[in-house]
Amino acid sequence: MDRLLSNQLMEIHCITDVRASLGESPVWSESEGVVYWIDILEKHLHRTDPSTRETTTWSLPSHPGMIALREAGGLVIALQDGLYSFDQSSAHLECLAPLEADIPDNRPNDGKVDADGRLWLGTMNLKDASKPTGNLYRIDHELTVAHIDSGYCVPNGLTWSPDDRVMYHTDTRSGIVNKYAFDRTSGQLTDKRDFFQFDRGTVGGVDGASMDSAGGYWAAFYGGWKIARISPSGGLDAEILLPVSQPTMPTFGGPNRSTIFITSARQKLDSDSLVKQPLAGALFAVTVEHQGRPDFAFRG
Repeated sequence: MDRLLSNQLMEIHCITDVRASLGESPVWSESEGVVYWIDILEKHLHRTDPSTRETTTWSLPSHPGMIALREAGGLVIALQDGLYSFDQSSAHLECLAPLEADIPDNRPNDGKVDADGRLWLGTMNLKDASKPTGNLYRIDHELTVAHIDSGYCVPNGLTWSPDDRVMYHTDTRSGIVNKYAFDRTSGQLTDKRDFFQFDRGTVGGVDGASMDSAGGYWAAFYGGWKIARISPSGGLDAEILLPVSQPTMPTFGGPNRSTIFITSARQKLDSDSLVKQPLAGALFAVTVEHQGRPDFAFRG
């Protein structure tokens, strides 16, 4: 295995002074040259310019779970009661699709847009992450909400292979990243299989993930001080060690999409841990040899 150790071969850059309680869902805007990301617990949306380290912050009315670019302009944000459009210039929110009004203890978590512009979104229990009350949904161009699966504790790790024939997803509590046969035309999933197994207690739990153009699955290992590349065959291919124990999600961006932007969390760290991890909750950037797939925009 070719282990890429950050303290030997590559430089990790902290690109903001913001420290999130639970940073998540980084999205690269190629047109603006910035990273949008969220703090779930503090109910914040952030916009960070890597070249200046300047971060703009908006307050949100409830816990955001994920964000994505929107083809019609602006962003979409999954809040506790539904999917909303967001206009950065006015900070105006408009509900596009209500979600789980009958499950008030749930909140959205990991989500991403597929290459055809459909948004996939998981939910989880806001009060107790061990309760399998979460669901997986697909929101189509017409803003119809399709229920895909249920029984999730912490849905995570969502991304697709470069040919869009495989979708990857995990319940972090399960210790297994699954892969599905994916029909890009219909948005249907079949043939669920094991892709990668992990032990949360020893290596950390797979949180958010992203895909490179060669089929490498890049995952943040929450509690594991690293992100790692899993080869298309399911083997651990490379690791990048980080100065924080709780990375949450990587995404590719930068001029050649060869920079990985990584969110992280401060939640549940005691005072001693925070002294040892002053960058916990920050947004990081690291340049790699791989080129990533773009963050697709929602067409709804």
